[in-house]
Amino acid sequence: MKTLSENKIWTDDQLLALASDGRKHELWFGKVVTMPPGGAEHGDIIVRLIMAVGAHVSSHKLGKVYEGQTGFRLSLDLCFEPDVSFVSKERLKTILPVKEKLFHGAPDLAVEVLSPSDSITRTEEKLGLFLMHGTRLAWMIDPKSKTARVYRSDGESELLRRDRVLTGNSVLPGFRISLSRLFED
Repeated sequence: MKTLSENKIWTDDQLLALASDGRKHELWFGKVVTMPPGGAEHGDIIVRLIMAVGAHVSSHKLGKVYEGQTGFRLSLDLCFEPDVSFVSKERLKTILPVKEKLFHGAPDLAVEVLSPSDSITRTEEKLGLFLMHGTRLAWMIDPKSKTARVYRSDGESELLRRDRVLTGNSVLPGFRISLSRLFED
């Protein structure tokens, strides 16, 4: 991760203009941080999650699923782009003021897939900030250990190993994907 700026107030238009360089940028407490690209395994797992969550959301008409270039403005000094996110149709009306702009609020589900350059501690901090700002469920997927950490808005969390099933709880009712399927070669 590389920091591009000193602390300042960034407008949505300024943050969106950063994407023109093709890299992923996030706003951490007023500083823009450029994220290195993820590898093939990282991308493969993100696509598997988007396909599975997207199919479930679409078939049940629950809302919309977004990929990792979608910005969620949590506050004036925080704007993150989770690898996968879901926003319920009810919340879409309240946190997306203009379709071409950033979301102004947190997704219902935020998912981070660890890449080799990601820190578990920093990723947990990020997911904690999502939860503090209204996310109801967060997943941290670790391809290296083939595990998923599940974080809930009530402060509960659990570690799921490869033989377990990741569920959508009340955020994505009925959603289930086995970790063995998610991590299959």
